[in-house]
Amino acid sequence: MKIEDLINRGPGFEAEAEALPWSDAEFSARMLKHHLAQEHDWASRRTDIIERQVAWLAGRLPAGGRVLDLACGPGLYTHLLARRGFKSLGVDFSPAAVAHARSQAAAEGLAAEYVEADIRRYRPDGLFDCVLFVFGEFNEFSPGDARLILEKARGSLTPGGFLLLEEHTFEAVRESGQAPASWWPCPEREGILSARPHLCLQENAWDPEAGQAALSYFVIAPGTAEIRFFRSVQTGYPSARLKALFAEIGFQPPRRLKEKEWPVGRPFEGRMAAWLGLAAPLP
Repeated sequence: MKIEDLINRGPGFEAEAEALPWSDAEFSARMLKHHLAQEHDWASRRTDIIERQVAWLAGRLPAGGRVLDLACGPGLYTHLLARRGFKSLGVDFSPAAVAHARSQAAAEGLAAEYVEADIRRYRPDGLFDCVLFVFGEFNEFSPGDARLILEKARGSLTPGGFLLLEEHTFEAVRESGQAPASWWPCPEREGILSARPHLCLQENAWDPEAGQAALSYFVIAPGTAEIRFFRSVQTGYPSARLKALFAEIGFQPPRRLKEKEWPVGRPFEGRMAAWLGLAAPLP
């Protein structure tokens, strides 16, 4: 895309967008830096909040229980769970994140395994006492893919096992879609969408019928004629819709966890919700 295209946009413009390249080696290496950062928590939570969440999880799991962490990133949860004696399997399609997680597990000799795969297609061996799907990754998938992932999660649970799903609330997704356009500078090696210094322009759109927010990012680097255009679409789920989805897939009515049970962290209070879904008995 050229800057003239950005200025003179017309019908069909949306078709030119690229999806965020989560599995690209260079992109994932840049993202890993932000996953591990403790100065902010927009890519992953800070360690102190994760430690509190893991402590709560440990109190619900049987000794030596198995945990499946979907979209595990660099293993921030699985690593701490393995330290407590649980057997953890993390799945993510970011090569840099998985390589980091494997290295950390090997260095400490922990019972944590990692698979580089797309969670929409991967099916693990055996059953698990808990499936984690946290930090709003659920909202990033289309409704069909999100349902498929939850169906696979249900099929991976032991009798009495549970899914812990953390979502961006419907209200938070709507707010993102209705937010005004913005821009910010990214010095060299500090941005995610490009390793070069650049400006990032963001525009947002809200589709009330689909309950989806479309977030568009325009990356403008000095000295280049082309602008890269990325789009991320988030789906929001009203509580009634989410509860119905749990029931259709084979969970007992889910319970929204309280802040003292599962702290979401200050930036996400009121914007992120955690749901506990117990596997319903099979017919």
